[in-house]
Amino acid sequence: MADLGQQPNRKRSRVFLATMTLAAVAAVAGLSACSQPSDSQPPTAQRQAAEEQARRDTDEKAWADAEKTGTVAAYTSYLQNFGSGAHVAEASQRIVSLNEQARKDADEKAWADAEKTGTAAAYMAYIQNFGGGAHVAQARQRVTEQTRKEADEKAWADAVRAGTLAAFTGYIQKFGSGAHVAEARQRVAALEDQARKEEDEKAWADALRAGTPSAFTTYIQKFGSGAHVAEARQRAAALETQGRKELPSIDIKNTCKAAAGAMVSLMGGTTTEQDVNACLDSEQKARDQIVKDRATYSSADKKQCMRTGVYLPSYVEWLTCLEMERDVRKMERQPQFGTAPWSLPKVNPAINSAGR
Repeated sequence: MADLGQQPNRKRSRVFLATMTLAAVAAVAGLSACSQPSDSQPPTAQRQAAEEQARRDTDEKAWADAEKTGTVAAYTSYLQNFGSGAHVAEASQRIVSLNEQARKDADEKAWADAEKTGTAAAYMAYIQNFGGGAHVAQARQRVTEQTRKEADEKAWADAVRAGTLAAFTGYIQKFGSGAHVAEARQRVAALEDQARKEEDEKAWADALRAGTPSAFTTYIQKFGSGAHVAEARQRAAALETQGRKELPSIDIKNTCKAAAGAMVSLMGGTTTEQDVNACLDSEQKARDQIVKDRATYSSADKKQCMRTGVYLPSYVEWLTCLEMERDVRKMERQPQFGTAPWSLPKVNPAINSAGR
């Protein structure tokens, strides 16, 4: 009976436990339902994946645009906007390559411009702007060459403008391998020939103006291959022939023997043939000199000095007298000696009874 009395309680306990279990299950189910996301909101992983894919797509598009443009500015813009993008390293390389290519292009253009201008200043400008350029060594060589060339051309222009023998000679001395050396030598030769001709003509005019055998002889000596040598010889010979004809003759043998005898009487000793020969040689030379300079003596001087009627006339004495008279006349024409007449001192009549 006791067991029978307890059965309803046990039944109720089982019902209670079953009820509580169902409640617990329902509560757990409720909690589980609350923890699950709703169908309208994607999971976090999916959202992050979507964002990452969008970023990659934007990165690739920006890179494609930069590649399409292909400029330093485009690649630089990509780096600024996508500092951790997939193509950062490649973009940096492209910028370096483009800058290097731009520098090379600028270098080549500057060199082409310098070559086109072709002046020392243009090559110097290239060196200053592209100190490490591909053509620096060549540019320095060009500067040296062009500087010398420009100096050569300036010196030649100056020589041509001056047009003198000294100018062309100076050019040759300074630019022995210059561009115009051959022409300069030709001009020097032409100017020297012209100067020689002018000097020749002037000397000939002076000889004609003097009209003396000595003047023509001097011309011949100075211009042995001059244009008037043959005529000068003819004129000198003709004048000497004429002078010899006009010059009074002296028996110089008699004069020299008498003079030698007189010296023996005064000084003692004996007369030798050598003394006579020396006297003859002096007399002959004096005669030749008188003939040579005959035109330089005035008629009055020749009349006064060249006397054959005196005792032992001598060409040496005549020449001395003529030259002294001529020199005195030259002195009279000089202002410092005044205008008073000059004359030779009178010779003692005891020496020359004929007087002078």
